[in-house]
Amino acid sequence: MAGITEDRFIRKRVLKLVYLSAATLFAGVLSGALHRMALGDIFALLFLDVLYAVSFIFYLETGRLHKKKRPDSAEDYQRLCVYYTAGILFMLPASFFPAYTVPAFCIGFCLAAGLDREQAFAVALFLNIHIALCAESTVTAAACTLMLTLLGIVMTGMYEQKEYRVYAQITAAALNVAVPVLFYYLDEGVPTLQLFLFTLPGAALGVAGMRFLYDPLHFRQEHFGEISLDTIVDPSFHLVREIKKYSQADYNHAIRVSRIAAHCAARIQANSKLAAVSGFYYRLGKFGGEPFIASGIRIAQDNCFPNEVITILSEFGGQEEPVSSIESAIVHITDTLVTKFELMDHTTLSSSWNRDMVIYQTLNDESSSGIYDRSGLTMNQFLKIREFLAKEEELL
Repeated sequence: MAGITEDRFIRKRVLKLVYLSAATLFAGVLSGALHRMALGDIFALLFLDVLYAVSFIFYLETGRLHKKKRPDSAEDYQRLCVYYTAGILFMLPASFFPAYTVPAFCIGFCLAAGLDREQAFAVALFLNIHIALCAESTVTAAACTLMLTLLGIVMTGMYEQKEYRVYAQITAAALNVAVPVLFYYLDEGVPTLQLFLFTLPGAALGVAGMRFLYDPLHFRQEHFGEISLDTIVDPSFHLVREIKKYSQADYNHAIRVSRIAAHCAARIQANSKLAAVSGFYYRLGKFGGEPFIASGIRIAQDNCFPNEVITILSEFGGQEEPVSSIESAIVHITDTLVTKFELMDHTTLSSSWNRDMVIYQTLNDESSSGIYDRSGLTMNQFLKIREFLAKEEELL
């Protein structure tokens, strides 16, 4: 099963890397042709694009291999391809803007809202170099564009905090006016009212981009490529079929944990669907080989599981990460009890007194260990779950 999912992931990732390389070279040829550059200049630009493409892909792959957060799946690479393409399409007309009027702040801000800041800087640097070379900008004008782009990327950090957003918008408007005027003064030695008036639409565009684009772009960054909870537990979903094919016993265990966890969550008005899905895939790492938790996370990421499910899988047994949510605590409780009941003989379980003792002792031992202390599970909720499980026939 691990081999199947890994092969699928590798093919998708490689295709995205090929696309990024092709888009980089295409951007060089098209921008050179649009600006009517000499053939030799276009070839020089292409050579620079090749160097950039190799370096960028090396950066992405080494980051993935060293287990940085992103890009971590084929869909994360797809998200990068989308923003990379949008940046190129924005760059082509922007390269025709007069010096000091390129809306670079908006480019940097939007890239950083949809990508992580390192990726945003790498892509923005590529775009800025193309704009500078194709527009034959002076060093000072190119520095102005780069400065505005960097400020746009940096401002996303301030804009993440909702209580500071008004101040961020005021700051952005001021920067979009002040930076071009100051750089022009450094270049020409005289101020100009015309440039000041030209910067006002850029300032308005920057503020509008922050106001209307940040939240949807940032949401897509966090949830890009995720598939629904209903989809990943559908019997026709390939992972469900692979688990059943791999081991009927493990499949039956996953079904029991899923159903019981959902009932427990409903009992205390927690997210029953999240508990059901996480319960079904709680032992996903077993099918990917050791280390089990890392394997489960990798398979879940490769298949675009929602972040909430991946978090619960990373908290398996509280071994590497503390149990951090009520649903995670419910899944752990359910998996622990189902596992223990599966190991006991039917004669022992035929006595209701024995069953109650196993449930009470197991859950009390787990609770006293402190494993649920950070989950938000209250004592009242814990007792409700325990009483419900004592009457749950599906445990047998």
